Amino acid sequence: MSSSTSNTARALLLGDGTTRPKLEYFAIEGAAEPVRIALSVVGISFDDVTIPIAEWHSSKKAATKHGQVPELTLPDGRIVTDSMAMLRLVGEADEEGKLYPQEIVARTSVESALGLVGDLSRSWRPMILMSMFPEAFGHPPKEEWADADATMKRLRTGFVEKELSRFMGYFTNMITENGGDFLTGENLTIADIAAYQTINYFRKGIADHVPKDCLDAYPEILAWMGRVEEHPKVAAYKASKAAK
Repeated sequence: MSSSTSNTARALLLGDGTTRPKLEYFAIEGAAEPVRIALSVVGISFDDVTIPIAEWHSSKKAATKHGQVPELTLPDGRIVTDSMAMLRLVGEADEEGKLYPQEIVARTSVESALGLVGDLSRSWRPMILMSMFPEAFGHPPKEEWADADATMKRLRTGFVEKELSRFMGYFTNMITENGGDFLTGENLTIADIAAYQTINYFRKGIADHVPKDCLDAYPEILAWMGRVEEHPKVAAYKASKAAK
């Protein structure tokens, strides 16, 4: 049975039916992808708007509320600016009440898992920023920094060996302790969507010095990721995306 909160959230996202929510981001998965997946899981159509980099620098950045994206514009014109706020709102709109459960113990488990995802993201973020803006960390600009590549290799190799290993242990324990197919039990939640997207990044081979097989040592994690991918609504989203 749909709760009043679910009905309210869904009404915000659906509006009067004449305008769809508009999600604006760059031509990458990034912070917007969990929101895209969640919208698809709850069955809400949306306009997925790609911002060209040239437009971002020339005009779009200055026009956003906080100088960053993604931004989600609701049918009534209100703008949601934080990707996690978007994810929670969409999860709240789940008519089955599974994606972001109302029951307090279940919701606390979801929030704990989301917190762990945030911790992993914060641990990795300096690895990205250091390679892009080394001067912000007290180093010379990259073109003047003779051992920049060697330093980044050392930092990222250390991250994979220590930090990634540590977090994969935490997520493995979470799956085991909750005794279900997903992070917090039997149902897919927004925590699974956020964690999947964050962890999947590391096996794509797009980050220098992070090998595509870096998750092979964690079979429970790979099995859980497979279950997320095989969830009927997630699989449908991925198939639709691949067909474009």
